[in-house]
Amino acid sequence: TPVNRIPIMAKQVLDLYTLYRLVTEKGGLVEVINKKIWREITKGLNLPTSITSAAFTLRTQYMKYLYPYECEKRALSSPGELQAAIDSNRREGRRQTFGATLFNYSPVGTPAVLSSPKLPMPALTISTHSCSQISQVHNIKK
Repeated sequence: TPVNRIPIMAKQVLDLYTLYRLVTEKGGLVEVINKKIWREITKGLNLPTSITSAAFTLRTQYMKYLYPYECEKRALSSPGELQAAIDSNRREGRRQTFGATLFNYSPVGTPAVLSSPKLPMPALTISTHSCSQISQVHNIKK
């Protein structure tokens, strides 16, 4: 797969060779997803463990650039097995988060009610309007 844009993670170039080596040493992408051992991969790449999206980003980059190569050279899994692992991981994540809390922390001080996982939530933006402009908008909406 041609690399048109160099993948960057934590303000450094993502070492695709090391990523491939670490993942295949653990049994391949499907094994890493099923065993949830992305933190070990993150440590092996010397990335900060504080990156909350590390697993998703590494999986995405691996699937884009390295998974076809893994399939061809190592045949550790099939694309069907990969999709099943992703789907299973996605369902598990929903079970853990949905219903755990009814409210999210909001810096404004007003709780935001969680919606159903099947319905997308609108993006929240921080406005630079003054308080008087906001109260005018509030009055209009009433």
